[in-house]
Amino acid sequence: MCGIAGLVRPAGQSAVLEEVVAMRDAMAHRGPDAVGHLIDDNVGLGHRRLSVIDTSSAADQPLFNEDRQVSVVFNGEIFNYEALCDELAAAGHRFGSRSDTEALVHGWEEWGPAVVSRLRGQFAFALWDRRQRTLFLARDRFGQKPLHYAATAEGFFFASEIKGLLAHPAVSAELDPAGLGQAMVWGHTAAETTAYAEIRRLLPGHTLTLAVDGPRDLRILPYWSFEPCPDPDLDAEAWLEQLDATIAEAVRLRLIADVPLGAFLSGGIDSSLVVAHMVRQAGGAVRSFAVGFAEGDYDESQHAAAVAAHLGTDHRSDRVTPDAVAVLPQLVAAYDEPYGDASAIPTWYLSQSTRRHVTVALSGDGGDELFFGYTRYAQSATLARWGELASPAGRQLARWASRLLPRGSYVGRALDRLSHTDAELYLHALGYSSAHLALLTPAVREALGPPAAQRIARQFDRFGELPFVERCRFADLGHYMTDDVLTKVDRASMAHSLEVRCPLLDHEVAEVAARRPAAPQMQGGVLKRSLRDLAYRYVPRELLDRPKQGFSVPLEHWFRGPLQPVMQAVLADQTSPIWEYYERREATRRFSHHLAGRLDASPVLWRLLFAHAWAEQRLR
Repeated sequence: MCGIAGLVRPAGQSAVLEEVVAMRDAMAHRGPDAVGHLIDDNVGLGHRRLSVIDTSSAADQPLFNEDRQVSVVFNGEIFNYEALCDELAAAGHRFGSRSDTEALVHGWEEWGPAVVSRLRGQFAFALWDRRQRTLFLARDRFGQKPLHYAATAEGFFFASEIKGLLAHPAVSAELDPAGLGQAMVWGHTAAETTAYAEIRRLLPGHTLTLAVDGPRDLRILPYWSFEPCPDPDLDAEAWLEQLDATIAEAVRLRLIADVPLGAFLSGGIDSSLVVAHMVRQAGGAVRSFAVGFAEGDYDESQHAAAVAAHLGTDHRSDRVTPDAVAVLPQLVAAYDEPYGDASAIPTWYLSQSTRRHVTVALSGDGGDELFFGYTRYAQSATLARWGELASPAGRQLARWASRLLPRGSYVGRALDRLSHTDAELYLHALGYSSAHLALLTPAVREALGPPAAQRIARQFDRFGELPFVERCRFADLGHYMTDDVLTKVDRASMAHSLEVRCPLLDHEVAEVAARRPAAPQMQGGVLKRSLRDLAYRYVPRELLDRPKQGFSVPLEHWFRGPLQPVMQAVLADQTSPIWEYYERREATRRFSHHLAGRLDASPVLWRLLFAHAWAEQRLR
């Protein structure tokens, strides 16, 4: 993994090396091993390298084709690069390194923009074609690697992280009220939107092409999307064999590295299956890592140790005492904008601990989304069925009754959901509540717009003919997983210069998963049955059959304990910039009700606390 940055100045202006270096070096944590740059007329590219495959200087970037007319800066890994390089060499291309990156420049020469469809990996890259005077950007299918850009009157700018863009004086730090609204309602910004008005994300599975000498015309095109195609006549056993073989191949490809490699192991279904395949294919002992917490309800380390003992891994579990107050400024610096998923805290500690021993770690991310692993799927489907049975008068009564109960209460939320459409039920299952809107100032509410108009709801509605739960999965893969889960993992790991690889998010695994309907995978209330059946082949049932625990922290209790004085100080600070966007009086009311035990307001309290810390770093 690496950090990439670059710019295109208007025709007639020259790119300035110092500006490219500043953007590049703002992300030094993403690439501590080597630096590089290219200045070519009005185009500048910068690169920070984390050396993983071919650690020699021959693979430093920017990396060129034979006549140096095509160059690339690349963040990620191309796992099928050996097969691609063999094909390209047979076509006459000459290679100067053993790097997977070099497949990009020669692949561009051979196939042009279609090269992205041939890549099996996790990536974000920028390719400069000197002959065509074209800059080409691409992001992997699920958005495992980030890519941000800003198109302004002074030029086009891109970087892996927002901090790289803000390091250039031509990129404005003006805030986007819609992004700040999303951060409070969803816990993170979504799709193209960021907290900054000029800064956008390139969506997963998309490319961006810029002709640098012509009019400022960005062509942004999709090249892949997850297409659910459940087959009710599918042979379940044959499909399971195909799935197992495809996951095994995805794991094998992700074992390629010239640096120490290991795996995150929680002891759950997903990570246990990934590590089991690593053990079957690795030549030596597999190194696995976990962290343990003092709070027993949040500590999975004993389960991880049991699975590790069965599989025979070289296992290390570090016991940590999370300090949310101390780690918050570090998280803010890593995430660049308000980010409200508190599971970033244990992910941060796990990444920090793992990086002391290896440079690459495989993880089980993607299993819950692809194979129906969330309890909220089943709960929301039940609410949807109840809503279908209710008369219009019953729906209205449920809505009316919900308004009489305290905002945020469990019963109130359940009654409120009964009166909503399927898309609204999905949004509620993600944690959305109309009560969150009361935390936004009128201007932010207006900028955010109604939930049904947002891309998240449109994702859910795209496959209206599919069963409710399968639409939930599709929307999660295009929203929650990309904007929340993968953002969390990338920033926390790369802050420690750790590369994380996700075999279950291999697009060929996803395409196999898309064929299996939801119903048999949730039969009898057992979630993720397909992956369970595979994992049982390698790990005894008694080690895996336990309630889903998740990777979380006792946030509810912290706000009645160590975070209570911190939150009180935030609410007392009337000069904080966040009160231009969020309602201080409503936040105070929520906190009071939380302390009294009337509701669990910890998710929105953490979002407010994070936003305040971000404002202290970025806006003061």
